[in-house]
Amino acid sequence: MRALRCVALLCLVLFAVSCTLYDEFGKEVRYTIPQGNHYSNHDFFSYIRSDTVIFRFHFDDSAIYDIGADQSDINKLFGFAEGSASAIHEWSARFGWRWYGERLEILAYAYIDGQRRSELLGVLENGASGIGCITSEDDRYRFTFESTTVEFLKSRSYSDRTKYLSYPYFGGTTPAPHDVSVWVTVLP
Repeated sequence: MRALRCVALLCLVLFAVSCTLYDEFGKEVRYTIPQGNHYSNHDFFSYIRSDTVIFRFHFDDSAIYDIGADQSDINKLFGFAEGSASAIHEWSARFGWRWYGERLEILAYAYIDGQRRSELLGVLENGASGIGCITSEDDRYRFTFESTTVEFLKSRSYSDRTKYLSYPYFGGTTPAPHDVSVWVTVLP
């Protein structure tokens, strides 16, 4: 039992050391999800202490794909988890995207008390940039893309305003069929 506690403590220390306050506002970062993978190329967990995240994003032609029966699955673009970085499937708000019906759909995507919610926000024209905004209020998540706003009501609020950033992820169930790139700039 003591060894298990030591391992758990070591994991917590390593996690804390690997987390850093996000300080690259205004810097465009290219995230690539390698073929056969779900996760993009980010090195560490970052957090912010704001209730709002605003970011600019764009894709290249690698956003066009065909994965058959799983085509309607929602890929994750950018957002945050609340409470802890491991709470992504409990309390999180992210933008989603998918190539569906020959268009690039942008979606609001959230987990609220472990229940997944999603709703179409709009379509991003091929090669165009979009600006997304996610706000966590006491009783709701608010997503804004272009002139569309979607809100999902929350069953509770967090007193700790720390948000752990969530980076691009391909899937649902199927990994990236080829390298997929997205560029994200977190705006101050």
